[in-house]
Amino acid sequence: MISPSSSARAAQEQFGRQAHLYAQSIAHLGGEGLEALTQYLALGSYALVLDVGTGTGFTAFAASPFTRHVLATDVTPQMLAQARRLAAERGLSNVGVMAVEAESLPFQDGSVDIVTCRQAAHHFHDLPLAVAEAWRVLKQGGAYIFTDPVAPESDAEDQWMNNVELRRDPTHFRDLRASEWREVLFRVGFTLTHTSMTKVYLEFNDWVTRAATPAKNREPLRRDFLAAKPSVAAAFGIRSDGDAIHFAWDVLVARAVKEGNHGR
Repeated sequence: MISPSSSARAAQEQFGRQAHLYAQSIAHLGGEGLEALTQYLALGSYALVLDVGTGTGFTAFAASPFTRHVLATDVTPQMLAQARRLAAERGLSNVGVMAVEAESLPFQDGSVDIVTCRQAAHHFHDLPLAVAEAWRVLKQGGAYIFTDPVAPESDAEDQWMNNVELRRDPTHFRDLRASEWREVLFRVGFTLTHTSMTKVYLEFNDWVTRAATPAKNREPLRRDFLAAKPSVAAAFGIRSDGDAIHFAWDVLVARAVKEGNHGR
């Protein structure tokens, strides 16, 4: 990645200073659809897996048993440094790291067996372009396997979720609805072969600490969670327990295959 976009630079600043927390995050280590994603990876064996928006590398590590080489990519050097360290600690000699922006993949057409992306797509400044790039670099019959939080199909709950996400983290662009994800995939030319839904369980204090949410934003966000109307509280399982506020986002896990010659 030679010249990062302004959104990539914002992500580098935001996640660079928090990389150590993501390396320790229990949710990223084993939750957020990683088990289902790994099951989809286990459907084959590969020469090259490309993990986009790898963060500290947990998805790349999950892919390593199924491929000769996995390349963990991200826009944030500090995240890649954590991924390199953790891969070495685990003795994973087939994991490499590379600074790459999702919307501009520096790989030849049809050169990759699998593209993975876990819990990163809602930060991409042009998600349809990022998905089209995944389609371009995949071999015919290759698969795009991803997880990402999804907003409810109802307007009010969709708007509430994306509003609090953006106020918590300014690098957030949008949590799509599941129906919007399907539309993006189909427009590019992917064929969905597997989908499942899971949840990521979150606690407010950890959620804002991990994102380095400014102090001025934390109390208004807390009030919005505690005062959420019943339909919002039910949609996200919001409950308080002393100082802790627990809630959950729905997460879509999907495998989409490149077939035919459609696409950008």
